[in-house]
Amino acid sequence: METPVIISPRVIDTINSLSDTDRRPISNALSMEFILGQNPEDTLTPMQNVVYAIIRFYVVQDTRRHSDMAKIS
Repeated sequence: METPVIISPRVIDTINSLSDTDRRPISNALSMEFILGQNPEDTLTPMQNVVYAIIRFYVVQDTRRHSDMAKIS
């Protein structure tokens, strides 16, 4: 069984704080990568790629943290 992907409140808050023009492409990029397993890099502008990298880091970090906590329990 694969590790679930954790979309934490900080990820949601960060996405919600984006402008309308950035929110949808970055949300779609998250879906592309973490649900469909596709590389979303070509679908984003250079600045959106920077923001996406930060949000992706949050998702990976939160998922690892959740996984580590589950192993301890």
